[in-house]
Amino acid sequence: MDRIAVINPDAPGEIIENLIKMDIEPILIPKTGLVDGPLAGHPDIQIFVHGDRIFCHPDISVSFVNMMEKYADVTLCSTPLTRAYPADVPYNIACAGQWAFRHSAGSDPGIEEYLRSKKIAAVGVSQGYAKCSTLIVDDNSIITADMSIHRAATSRGVESLPISAGHIDLPGYRYGFIGGATGMWDNMVLCAGTLEQHPDYSLIEDFVVTRGKKIVPLGRMPAVDLGTIFVL
Repeated sequence: MDRIAVINPDAPGEIIENLIKMDIEPILIPKTGLVDGPLAGHPDIQIFVHGDRIFCHPDISVSFVNMMEKYADVTLCSTPLTRAYPADVPYNIACAGQWAFRHSAGSDPGIEEYLRSKKIAAVGVSQGYAKCSTLIVDDNSIITADMSIHRAATSRGVESLPISAGHIDLPGYRYGFIGGATGMWDNMVLCAGTLEQHPDYSLIEDFVVTRGKKIVPLGRMPAVDLGTIFVL
């Protein structure tokens, strides 16, 4: 297979099977005991992905790092994950074009240095789960239910579609987020389930289609926040 998808090991079998049918090899990220149990298998908690670069927390499985080195340039960062928010979000960064939205407390220093080297401006927002909360449609377009991210994006010229919070499952929490329930590949928004139950689905679909992309559900169940599907 030419592509891989780093995905939560709790992903339903239907989603895994449909990725394989698309010639995308699912790579299950090992769970970590350093954060709350419902987030233990969320890729966007443990890694930050930008292009062909992957930044990992320092305690991630060595076998995972070795596997990822076959597909990308892997950097082992210095900032450990801990359970207390916002110490569980230094890798949860929503990067759209020249802007990287992340918690105002900052992210891992190595990532911050990398962003500066790429002339990507780090933008502090009050939402620590920035990547979970943000579907990055393209370099200049995002979808989010978080108003701090929406305001930060629009003030910098990024087109942002604000949507209603909720209507996405996240076991262990009241609800999940659209960024954590999706992943981008080529011209497709891959969805962990279907977003059709979302009250703003028609707006979401129109926003995506207008930008030359389409929504591809990977399962028949309602969308579930798995912590982003990272396709490389």
